[in-house]
Amino acid sequence: LSHVNSLPYKQQAIWFLNAFWSQGPKFGENPKKCEEIWSAHKTCVELDRTKKEEGNELNEFDAHRLLEKGDGALTVQKMREVLKEIDVDFNKMVSLTEFLIYKFEIDWTVLVNAPQGCDMGAINEAQAGLDNANKMLQFAVSAAARAKEDAANAKVAEEHAIHEETRSAEAAVTAKTAEEALKEAKAQNEAALAELHAQEEAIATKLADLQKIADDPDLGVVKKGKAKAEIAQTKAEDPMPLRMAKIHQEAAVRKVTKATVKAGTTTAAAEVAAKEAVKARDAAANAAVEAEAAATAAEEAIPAAQNAFAEAEALLEEVKKKNTGGGQGQLFYIDRELEEAKRYLPKSKLAKAEAAAAAAKAAAQAKTA
Repeated sequence: LSHVNSLPYKQQAIWFLNAFWSQGPKFGENPKKCEEIWSAHKTCVELDRTKKEEGNELNEFDAHRLLEKGDGALTVQKMREVLKEIDVDFNKMVSLTEFLIYKFEIDWTVLVNAPQGCDMGAINEAQAGLDNANKMLQFAVSAAARAKEDAANAKVAEEHAIHEETRSAEAAVTAKTAEEALKEAKAQNEAALAELHAQEEAIATKLADLQKIADDPDLGVVKKGKAKAEIAQTKAEDPMPLRMAKIHQEAAVRKVTKATVKAGTTTAAAEVAAKEAVKARDAAANAAVEAEAAATAAEEAIPAAQNAFAEAEALLEEVKKKNTGGGQGQLFYIDRELEEAKRYLPKSKLAKAEAAAAAAKAAAQAKTA
């Protein structure tokens, strides 16, 4: 019993099925009970968080959970009594075999001495075919799913890139328009400032000319007096409005100059961003095309997995015909794992896979007839 208990969960289940295929629980006549063995095996793997499929026994806590899943809730006291009864080898751990001994109320000595004999070469070949089919199927379906997801993500990225391209182009146009408006405002302010400077220079020139007349000894008294009077009148005029206008206009020119420089920087950055957005859009479009091609290629790989399934099923049927004695538990597992693996096929591919398998079975039966 220690040897059987040390086997991985799957091998313990197969040993149990082999031993009682045609005696005791007679699993060969009761597919529902076979499914209970399968379910118990998978539950052990689920509960064994460390070793998973490579495990062989559970601690008391997880064994309690196994019991609850199989027989419903138990009180703590009842659970301890059952675990004590189940633990045949008294190591305070519960193997799948010990659980099944308890569940089906069989004599463990019959179990350990039951023949397991069969054509292991043929069974191993069938198992290898199944493993290969599983591997191809898992890879093909996973690759197709990943490629499909990548294609969808690439499409989203392309749409985002197109949106960014449009936004960046609009931002560049807006920035350029703002820059041009500021340049125009700057030109107008500079022109206004130049006009004020011109007015100041005109007054200064006028005063200088009048002063020359007033100081010229060769001119008459009347002309010189008139010049002096005009100088006095010009100087008497209030210069403050002109000075304030000039100060304000100089400030306005400085401000608009600064804004124009900043707008130019913004425009340049926006134009660079627009160019980068075009590149990003092109890259995203290419990525979307490549991802779509990869998804198509991955989908096209699934038929190879279907053919592997068909071959594995055909081989399984042959092995079943030749092994009518021992080893039926092993054959049940090969068949059951094949059916389980089929669940991973996309629904659109399942009908084709079943048709291909049926054709392969028919061909195999024709050869052995």
